[in-house]
Amino acid sequence: MYNENELAVIWLSLFDKLSLAKAKALMALYHQPKEILQNLYTHKNQIIDVIGEDLYYKMLATDDKQLVKSYVENLDKKNIVCLTCCSDNYPEKLLYLKDAPIILFAKGDLSLLTRKSVAIVGTRTPTAYGREIATKYAETLAKAGVVIVSGLASGVDKLAHEGALNMKGKTNAVLGGGFDCIYPAMNTNLAKTIAEKGLLLSEYRPNVFATKFTFPVRNRIIAALSDAVFVAEAGEKSGALYTKDYALEQGKPVFSVPANINNKRAAGTNKILQTHQAIFSTSPDDIIENLGLEAAPIEAPTNAQISVTEQLVITALEDQNQSFEDLQAITKLETKNLNSCLTMLQIRGLIKKLPGNVYSL
Repeated sequence: MYNENELAVIWLSLFDKLSLAKAKALMALYHQPKEILQNLYTHKNQIIDVIGEDLYYKMLATDDKQLVKSYVENLDKKNIVCLTCCSDNYPEKLLYLKDAPIILFAKGDLSLLTRKSVAIVGTRTPTAYGREIATKYAETLAKAGVVIVSGLASGVDKLAHEGALNMKGKTNAVLGGGFDCIYPAMNTNLAKTIAEKGLLLSEYRPNVFATKFTFPVRNRIIAALSDAVFVAEAGEKSGALYTKDYALEQGKPVFSVPANINNKRAAGTNKILQTHQAIFSTSPDDIIENLGLEAAPIEAPTNAQISVTEQLVITALEDQNQSFEDLQAITKLETKNLNSCLTMLQIRGLIKKLPGNVYSL
């Protein structure tokens, strides 16, 4: 399944103390990764100069082809594929990163790595407005055939993945830890669904726990795998802004939407718009157009499908979201009739209820 060079890189990934920089410096000593193992004993001094004595002797102690073979077999049982820097299926989008991972663990549909993709990122504690925006952009982009990339965190990340799945679209989750240590744990079922219907990726072995340091680092991969980045809602110190920074460094367009200036959870998004680090967006179509794609047609209900009272509600929601009280004032419907109408429209999927007793199309 894996050639000698791939197995050599997988072997290197087993050492916790071997940083990415040292791993790449070690591989740079040779033409091919397999030569590290071939010269492990004869090139002792050169190797120690790069990785140090402690790590060198740990490598000697694990110079066992059976160990790597057993490790790979266990991964295979979990449907985990290793994409190494010398694998044919290693993501081309990552090849231009100076700190590209030497290995990625993958579970799911690898074809998503070659499709048009947009990262949707933001705060872990979005407001009702942030939740609405994240969901709307994820659903619309997914419906247009775009792969939604995010980090499986709570808040905007979770909404982005779910929005894509709601439209039977595709989504790619890049984790800050291993597949066996999903964080937050409440997203474990979501991770399982993404593995079945989309793609899970991580540069960390399955048994590695995420830390406060691994999340910002993985954001470079989220940005690199995406053709554009959309920041739905983020505070001034939000980790989502790392993704924005990586995207700008990589020459990728960044989009965002304006928010209430008194909302601290959107201070970061307002600032990147004010400083022209992000493109002002008022619709997912802005991103679709930027990517050279066509928006999916909107399936509007026909008059035969809706009653007169339902049409009143739909018309009231066309320009903006409305609270129950506002809808009642606009439509002049009695409370009982309006409640019944709203319930039927929700059941038929024509409107949705947002937090705060607010409704939207």
